[in-house]
Amino acid sequence: MKNLSTERRLITSSVFRFVEKAVIVISSLLLTPFLINTLGQSQYGLWILILSILGWFRVIQLGFPSAVQRYITLYLEQQKFNAVNQVFSTSLVLFSILGLIAASLLILLSQTPEVLGAQSSHQVTLSLAFLIFSLKVFWDLCMTSINAFFSGLIRFDVDANLSSLNVIIKSVLIYLLITDLNISGAIIAVMVADITSNLAKIYYVKRLYPRLEFKFSLVSLAELKKLFSFAKHIIAVGFTKAINTRIDPFIISKIFDLNAVAFYSVADRLASHVEQFSLTVSGVFQPVFTKMVASKENMEGLFLQVSFLNLFIASALYCPLLIFGESFLTLWIGSEFSQAIVLINILVFALICSAFSISITHVLIAQANHKLVAPLYFVAALINLGLSILLAQYFGLKGVAIGTAIGSFLANVVFCLLMLKRYNHFDLRALIQRFLFCILMLFVIGLSGQYMVKTYLQLTWISLSLSVLVCLPLTTWIFWLIILPSAMKKQIIKYLKQNIKTSVGLKFSLFFKSKDLR
Repeated sequence: MKNLSTERRLITSSVFRFVEKAVIVISSLLLTPFLINTLGQSQYGLWILILSILGWFRVIQLGFPSAVQRYITLYLEQQKFNAVNQVFSTSLVLFSILGLIAASLLILLSQTPEVLGAQSSHQVTLSLAFLIFSLKVFWDLCMTSINAFFSGLIRFDVDANLSSLNVIIKSVLIYLLITDLNISGAIIAVMVADITSNLAKIYYVKRLYPRLEFKFSLVSLAELKKLFSFAKHIIAVGFTKAINTRIDPFIISKIFDLNAVAFYSVADRLASHVEQFSLTVSGVFQPVFTKMVASKENMEGLFLQVSFLNLFIASALYCPLLIFGESFLTLWIGSEFSQAIVLINILVFALICSAFSISITHVLIAQANHKLVAPLYFVAALINLGLSILLAQYFGLKGVAIGTAIGSFLANVVFCLLMLKRYNHFDLRALIQRFLFCILMLFVIGLSGQYMVKTYLQLTWISLSLSVLVCLPLTTWIFWLIILPSAMKKQIIKYLKQNIKTSVGLKFSLFFKSKDLR
């Protein structure tokens, strides 16, 4: 954050990313009960399984998106514009080849849907979905080269707006088509929304960076080797992260059934929606750390500030989820899903561990010090996989969630701290202390509030909404006190006051100028 324009872009990016997540969450909250009622729990579980399988094909990116984003950010900072186009041209050819491989694998999977444990009555639907989505997988991979510019230019706001457009188009079309066309209607909705938003992204990247140009003559083997040298250590990280975050529906479909997939996904997606809100701030700092590496600035101060901020935002958001989650599930999709709160309680622990690691991975990737992260993440992924399968035999779906939580703690806390200490001499004592105290207070307040709401709250949408409005400022204030250092709180308050004054002054100025013009 070296100048005002960058600072403003970060703030704007955070605001519009928050709006994007709000659009995603609202559309999901509205569509989920509609989908369950229209499709039935089994068919809804099948749709979740399809989406989970698609998520696995992101592994085929092989870590190259991070490499492309890093070098585009570095070259833009260093004003090496020809090098930017060289990275873009090389990466576009690379992702086209990877897209063809991914599409071919998905087409192959469409011929053997029985390996996913689906019943014979669902196998035709799976085959059709995978055949059509093979086009989506190919195009999504090709779009990776375009998406890198939103990061390099720190224009997450534009990316967020276009993603919001995607969600709105998709949600409206699903609502209109799914009653008559079943899952086929959802497939059509996804394809139409992706085509529209991806074309818009290409248009806006060209406007934001007019120098953008693809030439086969710029495709460079040397550039490819450079990308691979950086990306090769992220390949295993991507694969192991996929195991940690995307393996659960597959395990559940094999051990239990599609009804169990639907039940588990309700808890997982609700917790993940809250996580997405917390990422609206933390996610914009990756290019800032990369720019600091390019200019050889000390990152310890910014790293600690971002880490504290991540913990504060995550805790302030997860606490109301713990308190009101069961009541919300009951009103939202019915009392039969209210027991999913037990899964949410476990998954929140996994997500708070993930929030702890975000700034650590940003620093390591910016410094290209991520070489040993992959094998350690792989160990955590194997532990997650083994424990999820083992504990599922004894504790059912709770066992799967426990395995995920243990894997997240190992990967995002223990192993990330080991890597950070290996490559940097940051003083982490205050951060670790606040993290442990944060977890303690989060579950003490969250579970106590959960009990009080269940015991004393008269369950209606009005009473729940009023309770959240009263509770949210209180819990936010508590975590503001216990997580953020005093100096940082003063800095935030001072910054907010200055910007409010600036904003008000600008409005008055424009008002009087408009009067003068008249």
